[in-house]
Amino acid sequence: MRAPIFLFAVIALFGSDCAAAQPVTPIKTSDFPISDGQGVTTVQDPSAPVSFQLPAGWILVGGVRWGNHETTLSVLDTASGTTASVYYQYPIQSVIPANLDAALAAGMEAKVRQRQDREGLKDYHVRTGSPQTSVVDGRPALSFIGDFTAPRSGLPMSEYLLRVLGANTKAEFFVKLPAATDLTSFANRFDSIAQTLRMP
Repeated sequence: MRAPIFLFAVIALFGSDCAAAQPVTPIKTSDFPISDGQGVTTVQDPSAPVSFQLPAGWILVGGVRWGNHETTLSVLDTASGTTASVYYQYPIQSVIPANLDAALAAGMEAKVRQRQDREGLKDYHVRTGSPQTSVVDGRPALSFIGDFTAPRSGLPMSEYLLRVLGANTKAEFFVKLPAATDLTSFANRFDSIAQTLRMP
């Protein structure tokens, strides 16, 4: 049951028009993890030079290939029961501007429009003061928190998203949680995973 639910979530998350451009294909999760035997698992894409590490207590639970050379993986924090996502596109299908900081800021604005217009999260907005710049694998990264109301339940929700731009790859680490959740604590642990990202 997990794969069909995850496929539906990806289509809803990124828009059916993107998913329809190319077939949405579930990954074979057993092809990705490489264990060091001491609790740390390297998630290595067998078809792309993209990898990151999951500490003990985190597992890869699903994923899909979709769109234009795009992959979304689902990872589970077994301690909290929280599922988060890692998205990447390799190779990038558009020209990356020379000013990567400006490109990341534009990407954040585009993400807000995506959430509002394509996903129906009409009140989605970036929390004031939340955007933070950092460096991941020697590349510029930008993170932010988005707040919104869940359409079906009407509950306040928050999303943590970190985006990284490389020479030929872009990646996003993101999770959506009820606003009452300690998102900062989860984001800090999620960032430790993002810091292990390796990509072109």
